[in-house]
Amino acid sequence: MRLFFIGWVGKDIGLTEVVSMLKKEHTIVYWSGDGKEFELLRPEFPGTVFHDHYDALYGIPANGVDVSAFEPPSHELLLKLLETESTVLTMMNKRFESVLVSERKHQYYTHVRYWYGVLTTLKPEAIIFPSAPHSVYDYVIYGLAKLLSIRCILFELTVVGARSLVMRDFVDGNSALLGDRAVEKKKPIEIRDLPEDIRRYYEWQMNADTSHSPLYMRKQFKKYAGSKKFLIKFRSVWATLIVHKDWRALAKVFTHIPRRFMRNMKTEYTSVETPADFAKTFIYVPLSFQPERTSCPQGGIFADQVLMLEILSASVPADCLIYVKEHPTEWLHRSLDFFSYRYRGYYEAIAKLKNVRLLPLTTDTYALIEKATAVATVTGTAGWETLLRSKPVLVFGYPWYQHAPGLLKVESVETCKNALGKIASGFSPSSGEILSYLGNLGKRSFLGYCEPHGKEVTDIGAKVNADTLVRVIETELQK
Repeated sequence: MRLFFIGWVGKDIGLTEVVSMLKKEHTIVYWSGDGKEFELLRPEFPGTVFHDHYDALYGIPANGVDVSAFEPPSHELLLKLLETESTVLTMMNKRFESVLVSERKHQYYTHVRYWYGVLTTLKPEAIIFPSAPHSVYDYVIYGLAKLLSIRCILFELTVVGARSLVMRDFVDGNSALLGDRAVEKKKPIEIRDLPEDIRRYYEWQMNADTSHSPLYMRKQFKKYAGSKKFLIKFRSVWATLIVHKDWRALAKVFTHIPRRFMRNMKTEYTSVETPADFAKTFIYVPLSFQPERTSCPQGGIFADQVLMLEILSASVPADCLIYVKEHPTEWLHRSLDFFSYRYRGYYEAIAKLKNVRLLPLTTDTYALIEKATAVATVTGTAGWETLLRSKPVLVFGYPWYQHAPGLLKVESVETCKNALGKIASGFSPSSGEILSYLGNLGKRSFLGYCEPHGKEVTDIGAKVNADTLVRVIETELQK
């Protein structure tokens, strides 16, 4: 079978070995990833087109690809890809924040021209991504692949240890888990029936005496502690200016110190925050960190989280408050400057919404989950932790747990009001339903990972991980 591997990076976690093993039975037509890794791999893959990830991101064609015959995209083609275009223009906030909309659109058209030419010329039978595509060019490939009916395979690392799911489309998720819902109530299971790793995770989450903060969150705070944050920022600036020659970033470098004393995200937030009153009826909304794939593309239109809050504000009863709290690492990764996802006036606009209150970051998340009528989120982990505690969740995006019991999908004021009506009538997941879902998760997921974080939460080595991924991919290809 003719395969594309897109954004497939990670020799130290076994991803390179995966491609080498699959080469024995399949033709590796195209591979985008780490240019440095490719230098050693070229002799092993004489017929493969290698494309450095950053060259692809910036629209630089791969060596050996003749683009002279690739025609500019037609009006008809672009109309069919309007949803892809909208998502990509938002996705560009991460790497192309200073690029104006008209220039972004033309960059997008350039990507469509190149990848439509590549896909129709090289004719892959399947395209394999390590996760939901979220690096501009890979999302263009994903949109075109769906249009051209080319099979996609992508992975999602859950927060349940090193459990991962495989899927064809992140909007649909792992459809087998949805099918399992019909039999969950007929086959109740006990905690002891769960796979050992899932049982340990569940017992840890249910233990009131332990901290349930995910490992990746704790590592983020440690990673950005003290002087480490300065080194990370320095490397980022070096890559932007020297490697990618994006000189537009110079303005931020030279004005960094004076901007520290000006109005910023933190000062605006604290100016409108109010303490939580736990005696009130409320829905808890933890904001998602941005930019990140969990909101774009997996949040769909609700990458705009203000839109989510506007729908909630227009839907809740008069006596119900909406408690909103910023993601604890949102101000950690970058400076406190306003930016495309947290623009000037962002928090003020939220605070002005009817029944909406912004809470101090120090407010305990698990106390909010415990006291809330429900939790609302785009795709956040807090939603999953709420379900584990047998409380309902309003979800606006497409999280890995989207087929779990107790989850109510919201897309509009109408669907939000319907969901709130169900909750008012007593809708909530039982502990038995959650255990059944966890049991089915054990059957439908696998112990392995396609991203570095997975290596940190398990003792599964690169070789075992590669063997597992090859087996999963082969199974998907044979379906």
